[in-house]
Amino acid sequence: MTLIKFNPAKEFFRERMMPTEINSLFDSIFNEGMAKFERNVFFTPRVDVIEKETQFWVHVALPGLKKEEINIDLAKNVMTISGERKLKNENKEDKYHMVENFYGKFSRSFTLPENVDSTKIDAQFEDGILNVSIPKAEVKQNTTKVVIK
Repeated sequence: MTLIKFNPAKEFFRERMMPTEINSLFDSIFNEGMAKFERNVFFTPRVDVIEKETQFWVHVALPGLKKEEINIDLAKNVMTISGERKLKNENKEDKYHMVENFYGKFSRSFTLPENVDSTKIDAQFEDGILNVSIPKAEVKQNTTKVVIK
């Protein structure tokens, strides 16, 4: 059973100011159309980035995915985590009453600081959380003394 909060002002406006046909049209566009559009296009996983003394940690929430469905790419100084979350067992005959999860392709990119060792980045996936460890490296100072002549 679904509970709906009663709003007398909304009901007054709905019943007296708008014909039923227009009301149902708006309901179908905004309640069904947008939700279906959003859940198939706008999936952005939540991320925590933590700096510790010897490393950075990136925690990415990816519930419902398998580690084979996740890609981590490094190009220059940018780490990109990408993949796709698909709606499982979608049957066109089923009538969904509520879908609050988001689906679709995702990609999150992070510019790595200069003081990381990108060759030693490690990733583990457990319980729907991707944990990426990015160890810090010594920043080499390339300074030279210029002699004035």
